[in-house]
Amino acid sequence: MLHGSTVPSTTLEKYPLPDFDFDEWAERIGALVMGRTSYQQLLEWGWLWGNRPTFVLTNATDLAVPGGANVTFRSAPTAKAITEWSAQTPKRLWVFGGGNVVTAALLGGAVDTLDLTIMPEALGEGIPLFNKPYPGPMRIIHSVPYDNGAVRLVYDTTTPRTS
Repeated sequence: MLHGSTVPSTTLEKYPLPDFDFDEWAERIGALVMGRTSYQQLLEWGWLWGNRPTFVLTNATDLAVPGGANVTFRSAPTAKAITEWSAQTPKRLWVFGGGNVVTAALLGGAVDTLDLTIMPEALGEGIPLFNKPYPGPMRIIHSVPYDNGAVRLVYDTTTPRTS
């Protein structure tokens, strides 16, 4: 997934979601959490999540909500909010978004799995996935190369690597 950057739709069209078993993966997701910037980007791209519970970490009080969407806005420390929301859904919580939310969630110990798909595109400056160093464990537990050049990398962030 691209994190918080504006990408021409023709770039993403080269990577259709069915090529990545996205629907199967999304079925395991009970709710999403993201920051304001990622939320606004999703609104521009078109809301894909129907009424799946979505939690947006923001101080803003004037954000639009798509018809039929189940969106909650909350100003709370990221790791605390993610831990609380995770306990409210029987499925996995997807931390979707850019460096601020992802880094705060990792540093706060609220993420047990980091699932990244890297698309072979040079988009310019972009927005970093992490906005601060993360000294914690990242042990690769799964990788999938795709015919279109993309690579999915899944990391366990709870167990240190062994040498």
